[in-house]
This record gives sequence, structure tokens and C-alpha cells, in this order.
Amino acid sequence: MQNMKIMRYISGYFSKALPLLLALAFFGRVSAQDTLRTYGPRFGIDLSRFIYLLSDPVQTGAEASVDFEIYRNVYPVYEMGFNSMSDKGDLFDYASSGAYARAGIDYNVLSLKDRSAHHAITLGFRYGISRFNQELENILIEDDYWGDYVPEAYESSLTGHWIELVGGMTAEVFSNFFLGWSVRYKILLNPEMDPLMVPEMIPGYGSGGEDRMFGFTYSLYYKIPLFKK
Repeated sequence: MQNMKIMRYISGYFSKALPLLLALAFFGRVSAQDTLRTYGPRFGIDLSRFIYLLSDPVQTGAEASVDFEIYRNVYPVYEMGFNSMSDKGDLFDYASSGAYARAGIDYNVLSLKDRSAHHAITLGFRYGISRFNQELENILIEDDYWGDYVPEAYESSLTGHWIELVGGMTAEVFSNFFLGWSVRYKILLNPEMDPLMVPEMIPGYGSGGEDRMFGFTYSLYYKIPLFKK
């Protein structure tokens, strides 16, 4: 329920696939009779989110995206999702959860003579924002002289901001169906968001203890073909 409220507030392996995507991008064939280009919104789901179920501590979440080629090779992009995680330790229990959104633009640098081909190698930019809560419970402060101390639980509601430089590739594997990956270099803009506790996880960004981070996505897309021109 909390994630849904936050979502409303903000309106919010690829190495094995690389040879296939390259082959599809450069050697894919389309019908020579269809020289028109298909336009429409393209919706995506980030499959790499499932990898985080194997992380320690375990993270859960999902991410979806939508883009639209408003002009040849120019794609405004909107991405949104949520993340949550919890970690039990000897000195405290930690939990973080919230939602995030990113907005930006991609530009396709791959030159294709066939207008009906939609493969792409893109460079782009994102601005990201995350609204999330972090909690500390069962806190234990050890002191051999005065004795151990158990303070009250700590909770804070935070907003994280960052920018991303993005490079990636997508290939149309079937008509209007795409597979694609991206690599992202993330720069956190407000690392001092909580002066008492550095966030262990900022949804959509990663560890709050790192001002710079790399990330990646591996996504499945479907484009709704609205018109051709």
C-alpha cells in the first residue's frame, strides 16, 4: 500500500545475448516491399530485476518502461518501478522500500538504410527520482563499561535524485517484439539526504553509500503499431 502511494506521488547474463543482438541488428532482414516505418508506443519489462532475488540480502521489485519514436532515431523514455529489501544483523535490522521514476531521451546512432528496420544502438540520458522509507529496528549499542543500550527504532522518509548516462542496444526479434539491454553510469546528486543513516538501498539507484554506480537492464518490449509513414 505504501508503495502504491509513493508511485502515485512520483506519477511513479546480457553478455550471452550480445552476439545474437548484434547479428539481428546488422544482418536482420525485412520485407523489401515494406519501406514504411512503424510508429507507436513501446512498452518494456526489465527482466534483470529477477536476478536480485538471488542477492544477499534479497531484493524484490519490478520495473516497466515506455518510449516513443517521435522523430527518426529520437526516443523520449519514461521508466518506473519499485524496490524493497530487508537485512537482519547482529546490531540492528534494516529495511528499505519505495518507488522510483526516470525520464530522459535516447538517440539511435545505428544507421540503417531500410526504413522498416527498427534495430537500434542508443546513447541517452536519464533523470531519476525515488521516494522511499528506511527503518532501523532492534538496534543494539554495545558498551562494556556502561552496558549495552537498546535505543528506539529509527525511521525516515527520503527522496533521492540522480542522473544516468545510458548506452544500449535493442533488436526486433519478431514483428513489434524487441529484446534489449542497457548499461548505465549513475551519479547521485544528494548523498547527504539522511545525516543519521546512509541508505543501504535507494530504489532505482542502488547503495546510498556510493556516489557513482554502474547498473544494467535486460528488457523485453512490445510496440503497439499505431501508424506507418
